[in-house]
Amino acid sequence: MTVEITTNRVGTTAIVTPHGDIDLVTSPEFRTAVHAAIDDGADAMVIDLSDSEFLDSTALGVLVSVHRRLGERVVVAGTRPAVQRLFEITRFSTVLRLYASVDEALAALKN
Repeated sequence: MTVEITTNRVGTTAIVTPHGDIDLVTSPEFRTAVHAAIDDGADAMVIDLSDSEFLDSTALGVLVSVHRRLGERVVVAGTRPAVQRLFEITRFSTVLRLYASVDEALAALKN
């Protein structure tokens, strides 16, 4: 199982979008993509989960690692109901700022 991950830039903000589920098998690709974006100079990141139906604990570990590097400069956009529920159950919603869309997330990072 693989996942396609696209990365775009708006200034120094990376927008990372996994297209598919992030789990034990695909989380290494996700980890590589988000950390490569930071290594390439991104000082902020929007993780667009609008095309992901499922995340497991390994995906949450990747989000923690990005949060450690970027702090409040990493935000999440477009969570679907199951992922939103996971964030609520694990209280990730108190750690990461969640936005309905990438545009909202980008606007929040400008403030």
